[in-house]
Formats: sequence, structure tokens, C-alpha cells
Amino acid sequence: MTLEEIFDKASGRMPMVPKVVQELLASFERSDTNVDQVVEQVSHDQVLSAKVLRLANSAKMSGGKAVKSIDDAVVRMGFDNLRLLVVSSGMSGMSVDSPGFDRKVFWLKSFKTGNLARWAAKLGGFDGNTAYTCGLLHNIGELLIHIAAPGEMSKIDKMVVAGTDRVQVENMVLGVDLATVGGELARRWQFPTEISRAITQHQNPAAHEPFEPYAGLVALANLIAAQFDVGLSNAEIAELLPAKLLDKLGLDPAKFVADLDHARASCEGLDDLI
Repeated sequence: MTLEEIFDKASGRMPMVPKVVQELLASFERSDTNVDQVVEQVSHDQVLSAKVLRLANSAKMSGGKAVKSIDDAVVRMGFDNLRLLVVSSGMSGMSVDSPGFDRKVFWLKSFKTGNLARWAAKLGGFDGNTAYTCGLLHNIGELLIHIAAPGEMSKIDKMVVAGTDRVQVENMVLGVDLATVGGELARRWQFPTEISRAITQHQNPAAHEPFEPYAGLVALANLIAAQFDVGLSNAEIAELLPAKLLDKLGLDPAKFVADLDHARASCEGLDDLI
């Protein structure tokens, strides 16, 4: 199955990206974003604004005082945090009608990868908003494949559970992998180029020239997330650090390990975003 065939089969059935989310993602490339205009756009989307307000009033973010409007949310969280919250809320509303697709598992993994990519980006002096979004969307191609080829995707999932490498299986069964599909989807959605490249290259960032740092951050975030999931200690993670990738990203291994507790904390309370 070619890339074009996958998009043809999914035509008309892919969930739409809310307009305000598209505009917020585009705003990452601009320094003149109009905060008032963004607030107005979010306020006019009743479903999205209700979800944002619910999250702003969650125990993790509220600080005890109720947030009653999107304007209040900006004051409480700051524009950057509001922007990421709107992007997360808008994108996580996407689902697919496929028996093999577990929406909660998919988005929890995406949120965790986004948070860890943002955490690592700050350590390396990269833009945290862009890194978060790349992590959030790194597996977005999976959505499209579930729509276009649900039977093949079910077969792939079973082979992966049995221990086969997902990229290898996807290419054997489909002729293309979810990173390639996701990168093309991001391009068609007119997302910033860095995001599209990071999605396409995150499975093997070192194989691409020039090196895309946001792809490297997503790969690193995926690795750390997996190590957290199996219960590795900070000391055990320190022994398994990918030295070459850290070097490419300009990350100090000692500072990286010393800040792992903050990374763990960033992965807590993500269920609220679903």
C-alpha cells in the first residue's frame, strides 16, 4: 500500500483539526501572536473552551481559585501554557471508529511524550512549545492508518506484542510506517515544517541529514517514557543514557539525570487531559 493509497482510503473520514488549533500551531513560527485574538477564538468554540476551563480548574492547575473565563485562564497559566492546553484539548478530541484503537492509551502516551520532550527541550535550550507539540503528535499517523487499514493495523499490533519491531512490521505489512504517514499528514494540515520533520524522523533521527533536533527530543522522550513505564530508577536510567543522542542535542548527562524527578512529575495527572 502506498502513502497516497492510505490517504485515499481515509479520505473524508479523518477527524478535522479545530481551526483555532491550526492557528495556534502556526503561531509557533511567529513572534507577533495576538493573545486577545486567540482568547476570542477559543471562547467562541464552546466545546473546546469548556474543556480548557475544566482543565484550568483542575487540582493540578487551579491553586484553589476558580477560573471562570478564558481570560482568567491566561492570567492563571500564562499564554504559552494556555496555548499548549488548547492544542492538547483540541487534538485529543480526535478519535477513530476502529475496534483496535484505544483512544485513552493513545493520547496518554502522546501527552507523556509531549511533556518529556518539553522537559528535555528546556534543558537543551530549545523551544518547549514546539518540542511538546512534536511529542504530542509524533504518532498521529497511527490514527490515519487505523481509519484506512483497520484490519492490517490489528495484525501489526499483534505482531508487535509478539516482539517484532513496529517500524519493520509496518513496512512489511503496509509498505510504509506511521512516522512517514504522520509527517505527511502534518504537512497536509499545514503544520510548521519543524513539526512535520520531527514526526517523520523521530524513529531514527540520527539517520537524517541535517539532524532535526526536535526529532531527537521526541526519540529521547519516547525512550525515557518507556524506562519510566517499566519502573527503572534514576540510577538505572543514567547507566542507559544514549550518549550520542545527548551529545547531538547538547544535553549535559549529569544535569539530565539530576533533573529526572522533574521529568517524572511532568508525567503525573495526565488523565485529566482526556
